[in-house]
Amino acid sequence: MTAGRRRAAPAGGGRRDGRAALAGGARPGVAALLGLALGAGATLALQRPPDRPTAAPAAPDGTPAAATSAAGAASLPTRPAAAPADRVLLAWTPGRLPAGLGRRLRRAPAVRAVTVVKGGRLDLAGSTDADGRAVDRPPRGMTVPLEAIAFDPSTYAGFLPASARAAFRRLAPTEALLGATSARLRRLGPGGRLHVASGGRVRPGGRWLTVAGVVDDALVGAAEVAVSGGGGRAVGLTRDRYALLAYRGRRAAVAEAVRRALPAGLPVRLRGPGETPFFRAGDAVLPQAMVKERFGEFAWRPAGGGDFVQDPAWRATGLATGQVPLLGRVRCNRALLPALAGAMRELQQRNLAGLVDPAGFAGCWNSRLTRSGGGVSRHAWGAAVDLNVAGNPTGLASAQDRRLVEVMERWGFTWGGRWLVPDPAHFEYLRPPDSAAG
Repeated sequence: MTAGRRRAAPAGGGRRDGRAALAGGARPGVAALLGLALGAGATLALQRPPDRPTAAPAAPDGTPAAATSAAGAASLPTRPAAAPADRVLLAWTPGRLPAGLGRRLRRAPAVRAVTVVKGGRLDLAGSTDADGRAVDRPPRGMTVPLEAIAFDPSTYAGFLPASARAAFRRLAPTEALLGATSARLRRLGPGGRLHVASGGRVRPGGRWLTVAGVVDDALVGAAEVAVSGGGGRAVGLTRDRYALLAYRGRRAAVAEAVRRALPAGLPVRLRGPGETPFFRAGDAVLPQAMVKERFGEFAWRPAGGGDFVQDPAWRATGLATGQVPLLGRVRCNRALLPALAGAMRELQQRNLAGLVDPAGFAGCWNSRLTRSGGGVSRHAWGAAVDLNVAGNPTGLASAQDRRLVEVMERWGFTWGGRWLVPDPAHFEYLRPPDSAAG
């Protein structure tokens, strides 16, 4: 869904250079890199129903890991998963990793291998297909925000299936890999080119990245764009966002080693295979590429103070104002309104209306960045709501009634009260409502 952006006719018949092929029409979960066998996945495996049984990812020594089970399309677990057989951990902290964390972790006796992944936002000023035809053409003066990572080819490749490693290791600083979902949004395959703006500003020339291949979302943490460390420095991706660790022995020992390597009191999230759909920072929410598929993709321009102006054409097609039980008139993404209204209606029908204070409703659509400034708030899509804000400030314990949380989760929302930095007033879209909802 790409409402609100002007585009040329769909790209077709692009050249193939033999490095990678676009998974045309394939659902997420299907590997599409260099003609790899379907199911390349492993420690970076996507936990969702695949097209066919998938192999688990390899640990850095090449040992295959145990296969993981599906947990529902784009759905995150709310209960602890069984202890994984493969000894790999994701570690991330709010905002960014402390400087030098990777170096300290490598000295820990239990840790066998570490890779640190940088992340941030790229602003897309335009794109062309492999034959040079324009594809993405944002309105004049605007760009399209993309979620991107930069990896160290010498260490990241060791956490990938053996058949995928060469493509990551040889990625040039002027090249990029697209996740499968991103490739569908961009309508680009190998040989396509991305025109990346500098600091959100559209300038003549700019920097161009050539698409070297399209990969399964799991291999890039569901990022839209992945570049090498050199490419990341060139486009401003310098923030350490998460680390992947391979370890020996007990998980508790390596978890303790991670905590000792962090400043006292800094919260950290540790995940093993099967405990989260994607190994990435902020793993409790739906990745941005998948938010775009569900709610549309917009172009923007900065407005200062963390706010921005969205393409009016996207606002006209993507947003709607409706009457929602308990909340009154609400401006949200038109695709979210039915679930939000359904959740509020259920509360009414169960005589639980008192769990929502209408005066504590802080809105749905708001075109702004996240508090850290590093990403786009889901409020910008009109895909999140804040309820009972007065008693539920960010960073403090929740005062929400668990029955409200249960109803919202049944209607497809994830709750910020379980996040690494709690945001208990916040509910945002994660998945379609349960079949029993309402």
